[in-house]
Amino acid sequence: MKKRLLLGVSLCVSLTVTAFADSHVTVYSPDRTKTIRIDGAKDLAELVTHPEVFSHTWWPATVIAEKQATFRQQSKKQQVLAQLTGLANYYRQNNDDDLAQSAEALHQQLSAINVTGRQFVTLDPDLVRVRPQDNRQLEGDYALYTARRPSTVTVLGLLTPAGKQSLKIGEDVSEYLDAHQRLAGGDRNNAWLIQPDSQSEEVPIAYWNKRHHEAAPGSTIFVGFSSYSLPEAYRNINVQIVALLTNRIPD
Repeated sequence: MKKRLLLGVSLCVSLTVTAFADSHVTVYSPDRTKTIRIDGAKDLAELVTHPEVFSHTWWPATVIAEKQATFRQQSKKQQVLAQLTGLANYYRQNNDDDLAQSAEALHQQLSAINVTGRQFVTLDPDLVRVRPQDNRQLEGDYALYTARRPSTVTVLGLLTPAGKQSLKIGEDVSEYLDAHQRLAGGDRNNAWLIQPDSQSEEVPIAYWNKRHHEAAPGSTIFVGFSSYSLPEAYRNINVQIVALLTNRIPD
């Protein structure tokens, strides 16, 4: 059964349709060694059509982040890492070293990712310019992460090896996982597909429930803990990790 996760659907108060004040946007680009600062953009339409941005990014993976929201996401990352440490300790106390190693491997993967306070807004210039409800006014400090069109998909979670692999047009999510060995406790029935625009969906991948789902360029496929392997106190750990991954800074 398809399940959708609504993550971060509410915007920070700094992205508002009524207030107006100076904005300061630091632009990070994989094609430039230095950042660019854009001051005074009054709304998203003005920002995304700026000459330093408009032709220098692949929009589905472009991320705008707000300063205070970034602090909160970085704090949430530390909370998730602390929970994984606690989960590993729980497994060891119950003499389950294999599951403990799985939690530690996931801790190591997540430690290496960079998160930001992503604002879940449309950045596509064509939509922002013609739909007033999407043309949010800007106020305060932001970071804008531009991106190249990726040619890879990232596979993370309770499997080995984790990391990037080549995008294969038309390939099902389950096929990306065929060459990976599950770690102890890894879910064999479902995986999370996180598209570059932050849309997240739990998709069935087992032979008995599989339905075709394709990953867009730059997507993340996350294999979490199976429900039977998690103690009650950690039942929500997969959802928390997915929420964290939607705020990952594009590579």
